[in-house]
Amino acid sequence: MKDLFKNISFLTKNRFIIFGIFFVVFVIVQYFSFGTFLPSTETKDLWFYSGIFMIMFSILFVEPYYTSPKNVITNVIPLLLVFLAIKTSFENIVFWWTTIVILILLLAASIIALSLDDKDKSPDYWGNKVATKLKDVVVIIGQGRVLYSSVFIYFLLTYHSIQNLYTLILFILWFCILSINPKNIHGSFAISIKKDVGDQIGEIFGVQSKKIFLVKLLKDRKSIKKFDVVKFMYSMQDTIDFIITGIVFDTYLLNQGKWAKILQLGEIEKKGGKLEKNMVYKIIDSEEVDTTNKELNVDSLVGIVIENSTIGKIKFEYSKKSDDLQEGDLLELKVGDKRLFYQVIAGSTEKEKLEAQNETGFIEGEAIQLGEWQNDKLSFQKFGWVPSINTPVFKANTSDIKVKSFKYPEYKLGIIPNTTLPSVINLDHAVSHHMALLGVTGSGKSFLAREIIKELTKDTKIICVDFTGEWKTELENIKVIVTVLNKDNIDNFLNGSDKIGIVELPVMSNTVEVINATEKLFEAIFNFSKKKYDEKTPTKISLVLEEAHTIVPEASFLGVNNFDSKAIVNKMGQIALQGRKYGIGLLVIAQRTANVSKTILTQCNTVICFQAFDETSFNFLGNYVGKDLVLTLPNLKQYNAIVAGKAVKSNVPMIIDLTRKV
Repeated sequence: MKDLFKNISFLTKNRFIIFGIFFVVFVIVQYFSFGTFLPSTETKDLWFYSGIFMIMFSILFVEPYYTSPKNVITNVIPLLLVFLAIKTSFENIVFWWTTIVILILLLAASIIALSLDDKDKSPDYWGNKVATKLKDVVVIIGQGRVLYSSVFIYFLLTYHSIQNLYTLILFILWFCILSINPKNIHGSFAISIKKDVGDQIGEIFGVQSKKIFLVKLLKDRKSIKKFDVVKFMYSMQDTIDFIITGIVFDTYLLNQGKWAKILQLGEIEKKGGKLEKNMVYKIIDSEEVDTTNKELNVDSLVGIVIENSTIGKIKFEYSKKSDDLQEGDLLELKVGDKRLFYQVIAGSTEKEKLEAQNETGFIEGEAIQLGEWQNDKLSFQKFGWVPSINTPVFKANTSDIKVKSFKYPEYKLGIIPNTTLPSVINLDHAVSHHMALLGVTGSGKSFLAREIIKELTKDTKIICVDFTGEWKTELENIKVIVTVLNKDNIDNFLNGSDKIGIVELPVMSNTVEVINATEKLFEAIFNFSKKKYDEKTPTKISLVLEEAHTIVPEASFLGVNNFDSKAIVNKMGQIALQGRKYGIGLLVIAQRTANVSKTILTQCNTVICFQAFDETSFNFLGNYVGKDLVLTLPNLKQYNAIVAGKAVKSNVPMIIDLTRKV
């Protein structure tokens, strides 16, 4: 019933139906008043009835498009010519001359307004000011309802008595006609328009791409805002008309008007529709809005791909309903049937040139490609092409991905921030190809090292060089026997069943005594491993170097200026270069790469880098993780890190979250 009333209301605002109703009422009144369906052909009747019909015709079919002095000219000239032709028929010559003067003044004012109007000059130019004032006057006086009402009233009162019922009825009809608002009427019989869509907000005037449409908003639609859901009918390449659903991506002011970018998010509906072509409608039904928002995933929209994107890194114009995007967050987009993932690494403010001196600001984000997630391999596969410009980008929701189970030597380092996707490393590769944990104090290095050591005890002997005296207590807390090593018991440990050995050095400096003792220890380990290899019974050993800059410093940071200090560095360099062959791996823990021997660090094929600030670290790590990711190091949160290298299952560097739930 509600829809029925809506349809009736819609039809009664149709200009053709209104004209038909008026004509029928007029014919009935004419018949009951004079006994004929049509008026006589006398001059007085022709003018009288022409006046009221011209009022109706002007209101219904002319005034909806009546906006300038040009329309006044087309209205005045025919009326002026007719009045000149029938001068002899007028009994009241004063009325005739008054009418002629008014029409000539309207014609002259309209021509002057058109002549003075200069679009190339500002509104403050005197000519434009005069033109605007003249336009306002002539458009009001020169409209059909004013001019033809004057003609109608004159002949009605001249030839018919004011006390006549017929005159009274025609007065009422005239008043009803004048009450019609031309803006509220239409010429469509398509009842379903108001049922299928909401408010009409504007008209498409340009297309930036397959997914971005530029819309000029109607002047009375000031409340339009970003993320409003809309739909419209548009013809693709002059073929079929399609129904398209999307959102208001952005709004801006330009040339004293309000404009909007509409982003297509829904699939194109290849079916007929009753929407007015190229007009955009805001969906206002709350249930439909909620349903459409969920279908289009509007709440997760982050932005659109913009120019200068590449295969490895996209740039996107940021526009999100909730401003909660952060560095490290995972994004996703569609390229064909491929679901690709990208990780946010940067954001900056930019300006966009609209037209002439008009500019608007926006945030430009950057994200590196991780690729397609391969669940069977617990890794990403790079995609070899760049997404199209204006492709929608969403904050990734990975809840639909069921990660397969895995076991040692595969180990879960952490997850990609705010997702369920794990970052997995192979601990066999981590030991055999050496691994470095880098970052400032308190970022999470030692915490992660203890976790990895606990896992490695399943098949690896761990030897930790400790300056702090804290490692013994920490490692005993993981319920493993910890042996304190020196030159006398190193062979017993290497040949025994204990898994963890601690070398406790007295001071955190590279003195002659410390270097000599450490050199003897490492030489014994290297010789033992070589012997086991020759006997074809290799033993896996991981050397954990806490505060590595003290054991294997860069040459410029040696604390003892003699050959003894260089010998230990050379010995460790030998282990790094040749240790893989004999089952020896390094776990290097350091705060700054500048202080650690590059001979050692360059042999570490897996790097886990926490927060860092020094330029030397940036230069060195750029070769491992890439120049883009290096720039994120100062901003990393505690327990967030960049991982890259041989042991990492995913073959691309990425930011991961190593936070553990208590």
